[in-house]
Amino acid sequence: MQNYQGIVFFDLDNTLLNEQHGVDDEVLSAIDTLKRNQILPVIATGRSAGIVSDVLQIIHINSIVALNGQYVALNGQQVYSKSVPMPLLKRFITYSDEHDIALSLYDAYDEWATGVNPAMEKGYSFLNMPLPTIDRNRYETDPVYMMLALTQNKADDTILKTKFPEFDFYRNIEFALDVVLKGVSKQTGIIQALKAIGQTNVPTFGFGDGPNDVSLMKAVDHGVAMGNGIPETKAAAEFVSSDFREHGVVNGLKHFGLI
Repeated sequence: MQNYQGIVFFDLDNTLLNEQHGVDDEVLSAIDTLKRNQILPVIATGRSAGIVSDVLQIIHINSIVALNGQYVALNGQQVYSKSVPMPLLKRFITYSDEHDIALSLYDAYDEWATGVNPAMEKGYSFLNMPLPTIDRNRYETDPVYMMLALTQNKADDTILKTKFPEFDFYRNIEFALDVVLKGVSKQTGIIQALKAIGQTNVPTFGFGDGPNDVSLMKAVDHGVAMGNGIPETKAAAEFVSSDFREHGVVNGLKHFGLI
């Protein structure tokens, strides 16, 4: 692996991607400039590597911290993963079934669902994504690295945290909760990525906006929150850039002289 002059971790939704969940030309140009400057761009997202594969192809990035840190690949090769233990997974699925909470289950490159409810329909429509395939048994044979609990009932946030202390929950959109193992986050995924890269003296940067990006800010030397970010993410950042719709990523990269 080459020697890098810097490493930049980018969140996707409401950060690197535009409102149509595409990539603006100025962002593509900025990423090309980073590479020419021997700076490694890495995606750090709550989504799976497979779900964002089309975006990765467009932006020509093949290193990713996916599923809120539970799966890490560098230059297309897996370097770390951590799946949910089967007894805990079964208990969570049973509870969700009993309380009309649809679940999306994720391995590294694919997703499937336990069922469909109104929150799932609204959430996937909001993300401009098709509904996942329903499969009640796949979790018994395929590893599950992360789950998405589809519920608009904010009371479920507290109830699930109380009943399942083995998990951390992040509500990044109105319709769903990201569900990951306790203590696993973008921060732990980034630590694993940096360990695999093996460069301890290279400056690191992170761009994000949401609740699961607080840990991203803590994992890097220089955190950049989008102007549209939540207060907690802004407080954890070194620099608050402009809104993602107003050149937030590009302005953040320019602030640190990366492009």
